[in-house]
Amino acid sequence: MAQIIDSIVKISINEAISTVSTTSVNTMAVVGPAENGPDFLECSSSEDAEVFGTDSLLYGMVASAFSQGACPAKVIAIKAQSFTDALAAIKLAQDNSLDFYHIVAKFDGNVIPAATEFTKTGGWNAYLGENFKILHLELDDASEGFAAIIALSETLLKSTSERVALYQHHASGNLAASLVSSRCALDSARGTFAHKKVKNVEYDSYKKSVFDALVAANINVYANAAGEARVFMGSTSGKNVLLDSTGEQSPASFIDNIAKDDWIRFNVQTKIYSLLGEANDGHGVTYNDSGINSIAAAILQVFAKASDTDHQYIMEGFTVDVKNYEYLKTNYASDVQARNLPLVKGRYSRLNSIHTVKNVELTVTL
Repeated sequence: MAQIIDSIVKISINEAISTVSTTSVNTMAVVGPAENGPDFLECSSSEDAEVFGTDSLLYGMVASAFSQGACPAKVIAIKAQSFTDALAAIKLAQDNSLDFYHIVAKFDGNVIPAATEFTKTGGWNAYLGENFKILHLELDDASEGFAAIIALSETLLKSTSERVALYQHHASGNLAASLVSSRCALDSARGTFAHKKVKNVEYDSYKKSVFDALVAANINVYANAAGEARVFMGSTSGKNVLLDSTGEQSPASFIDNIAKDDWIRFNVQTKIYSLLGEANDGHGVTYNDSGINSIAAAILQVFAKASDTDHQYIMEGFTVDVKNYEYLKTNYASDVQARNLPLVKGRYSRLNSIHTVKNVELTVTL
């Protein structure tokens, strides 16, 4: 029922409209071989991928993605006959405006890619770093003691690659496609990729010594412990850090950490980009203390969203520091003249998940 006050005070509420599109960390592409079908295809169901041939590995990966209890609304299927051809095929799909963040690749046989595919100029390391994507590569190493895949992981570690996740899987099913699909459906930046169960994937059996060696080398496996099959350990073959508490090496580059940081990066870029054009009734952000503080406020808005109960990417206690206009004019005159805004610093701590538990002391009293 209309109220009299509506005739006196009129208020309209509209959501802000922005033409900026932010990359979603919950999008994925699968890359694999097929004899039929187009170079790439956006699939909303496994039936869409039947054009590749239902006996093809590429179709099987799409089917695995959509067979999970929760899966994304769409999966990009990209055809490549070998890992050597995969990067060019992915770039072609990207050039055609297909959107994906996680890339899952798998090929027939047990051929371990050469390290130079990643480290060479214009190789995978450069592409993933420049485009802020993560590669999930599923392999089936037949060498003694999985020496080949461990050697590849060690090479990636030395190259400080942080965006290649290696999966060793011999049993039936498409492990990486299933895992990434379920994580994208829920939120690939929240929580962890470790300790996750997937559907229609058989686990591999390992001796404890072999399992420990693979995990120590930052290689993800699907194994059974205490009667439950789970993915271990949700990491990339990235930089290691030394744990002060134990003196052990531990991977710093967990998959969800990278996704959290990328989510913040994408959203801060979008917020600031929108602000530069839309602020001050469309005139832009004023280069004074008010305008500088509006940039800081935009970053704080992203941090606040990243820490809320729906996301839980970062902890409370985040901060953004900026310098006032007088300080910048005195100390960064060339930046001010060029209309650049320097010295905006945001600090936050990721909200991570516990993967292992050590030193639990139990006392038995007789």
